[in-house]
Amino acid sequence: MRYFKVVGYIFVTLFVSSGLGTAHAASTEEETGKWLATIRAIKPEGGRDSTDRYNKQLDDAWKFFTANKATVLPILRRELSAELRKEHPNQMLLLDIGYFIRLQEDRSDKDLGRQAFFAIDSSAEVVRWNGQQLFQFAHAVVPDKDPRTLPALDRVFLRGNVTAFIPQHALSLDETLVCVFLYGVYGQGAEGHLRSRLADRSVAQRVIEILIWIGSPESVPEVTAAMMASREYEIFARGTAFMMSAGGPKGRTTLLSLPIESFDAKSQQYFGRVRRDIEATTYEVLQRQFKSFPNPGRVSDAELKTRLSAMYRNYGKDDTTNPQAFLASGLPNAYLVAELSRIRGRMFFRVSDEALSDVKLTNALLNALYYKQQ
Repeated sequence: MRYFKVVGYIFVTLFVSSGLGTAHAASTEEETGKWLATIRAIKPEGGRDSTDRYNKQLDDAWKFFTANKATVLPILRRELSAELRKEHPNQMLLLDIGYFIRLQEDRSDKDLGRQAFFAIDSSAEVVRWNGQQLFQFAHAVVPDKDPRTLPALDRVFLRGNVTAFIPQHALSLDETLVCVFLYGVYGQGAEGHLRSRLADRSVAQRVIEILIWIGSPESVPEVTAAMMASREYEIFARGTAFMMSAGGPKGRTTLLSLPIESFDAKSQQYFGRVRRDIEATTYEVLQRQFKSFPNPGRVSDAELKTRLSAMYRNYGKDDTTNPQAFLASGLPNAYLVAELSRIRGRMFFRVSDEALSDVKLTNALLNALYYKQQ
């Protein structure tokens, strides 16, 4: 009899527990459906109050999704897949749920999120209203190097006016810096693609601004052609900044050989002010900018290779190596330039002001190496 009671108790307990589990799953699905309906209903209304209200709704939805991920993810996958099959999918659902799915660890989720990103209509008002999330979604997808990526970046960001604010770093990204992070995180191939866009005068100014951050002496001919095609100050000033920060000695020589008298008056005045500095730029001058860094001791070539590998793994972070160690290294310049350029691309994975500072320092070091190897 005692045995019967125990078994009976277990049976009742399992029955009740199973019922509660089913009820909980049903409740979670119902709650998920409510949040999805809320997301679908979001409209691009003006005013701070409505924006704050929608932001709180989206934050609360993500908190619920994250807290109940095991139950919610299958529902979100199902709903997003169904939305992608529609002739006119809800753009806010693609943007918000697509991004949430993309951030999950499973490869299939990342693939589904990528499908959602490329299905987004960037001209839709609700998407333009959520430019920050569009940027973050793009930044998550770009490293896949899907064949559609660079054309999409050109259409949505290079030609658009998407800005973003990164609250955890209190970092505001203007239209150019948004592009810098996106083309930068794409890595190898982005510079060549952007060079091919310099013939289009409608985007040439922004392209040069991006190349100041991610370019190299390989882009000198195309930047020169853009300067000659325009001969106006806005392009000339940006072209000069590119030549002197990323163009190496080839950029300096090109600047000094330009027919400056054929440019507009403002360009000529500007060139008159900076010409002496351009002429005075040498490897020795560029080397001196690193004299103030601590720990100037020489690093062995083997140790420097180890540190370069660590920098790549750590997305460009390095708090110990003085830039002078690279300039004093016995390693081939071409090797150092290739490794530092590769590491620079990894820095753009970190959307922060610290990452931008690291890129600036790396670009200064690369430019010095260009002059050293002449």
